[in-house]
Amino acid sequence: MYNCGMSEIIGLTGGLRLAYMNLPYVHSVSVGVFVKTGSRNEAPEQNGIAHFTEHVTFKGTEKRDAFRIVSETDALGANVNAFTSKEMTAYYFQCLDDTVEACADVLSDIVLHSVYPAEELDKEREVILEEISMVEDTPDDLSQEKCSKAFWGEHALARPILGSEENVSRFTAEDVRAFVSEHYVADNVVIAVCGNISREKAIDLVYKYFTFPSRKKQSAEFSAPSAVGGRIESAIKDVEQANVTLAFPSVSSVSDEVPSLAVLSTALGGGMSSRLFQDIREKLGLVYSIYSFPSLYRDAGAFCLYFGTNPKKLRKAADTVKKVISETVSFGFTAEEFFRAKQQVRGALVMAEERSLSILRSMAKSALYKNEPYSIEESLAEIEAVSLSSVNALMPRVFDFAKVGIGYVGKKPAFDLSEVFQ
Repeated sequence: MYNCGMSEIIGLTGGLRLAYMNLPYVHSVSVGVFVKTGSRNEAPEQNGIAHFTEHVTFKGTEKRDAFRIVSETDALGANVNAFTSKEMTAYYFQCLDDTVEACADVLSDIVLHSVYPAEELDKEREVILEEISMVEDTPDDLSQEKCSKAFWGEHALARPILGSEENVSRFTAEDVRAFVSEHYVADNVVIAVCGNISREKAIDLVYKYFTFPSRKKQSAEFSAPSAVGGRIESAIKDVEQANVTLAFPSVSSVSDEVPSLAVLSTALGGGMSSRLFQDIREKLGLVYSIYSFPSLYRDAGAFCLYFGTNPKKLRKAADTVKKVISETVSFGFTAEEFFRAKQQVRGALVMAEERSLSILRSMAKSALYKNEPYSIEESLAEIEAVSLSSVNALMPRVFDFAKVGIGYVGKKPAFDLSEVFQ
């Protein structure tokens, strides 16, 4: 049995929660501030504000300018970073176990006391606009953005995390402060701590440095999608490959069927031995890249599949993808395919959870969306309990071609791509 312990959720003042796990075999500590806010919490005119806020939070506080922030953390031997997703914003560091307090002082200063100087916001605005342009110039990423729009329609989940150029160009420090005031409140935040640190010290650290306002969020949670799929979104570009992303209805991130979906995705398109890779790349040479991946949220989900091919081979590649999926739904996976996929999922989980930052993120997600402690052993047990019959039974509910969303980037096809996947 792989034994790394179980996390603990500790309720603190004002609704703030601490997700804690002791890892006595490491010489580091990872600490993260996880806010239950991402691009799905934005109104259309706000789209991009969560990601913009994450970027500009590092640009200066009352005590530290942007250079002092990075120079201090470098001098402490720490790695500091952040990310924004559709449902979460996170700020975190990993440091030596004897520098954790100094690092916590810097991180808390960034998250709680940023001043958002106008000149720094303008510089970072240009960085984000370049990031948006980079997606436009990356056909596979853009096809996935287009697919998200086709699948989720007008729902907030359809909008890009980076936001639009128009929105990013006009965000002000006042907009950021209003967003932070709305969402960065105690009962909307989990502080996650794991590593070579005692429970008592972790609690003391959070009480000393991470005091969030205890007021309640004012806005209601955004609703779950009421309808999905049945559309295609395209960007006709003069690029060398035809890039296609498909999305099908799936389970939510808190569903009991997530382990079965993970095995399904791995067996279908999760590696070089997967059915799609073998049938479409290795046997027929129709694509260079083809893979599948779940895209799951707390109340809904999509099962996605991407492939890129020569425009001259697009029709045959699309027809073959549809054929492989349909035959897999009809006949299921073989016992050998199932065994390989299950072992891959188990191995990926164990290897990921030997990295403290992966554990940190898993702990925070479980606390934010399930209010449950995270246990690596329980996750492994859930994978072990997945059966071939449960995976095969899940497939007909996922692969509903009447609800497929399609994102396409490439030269204009000589046929209607949406008709292939009906």
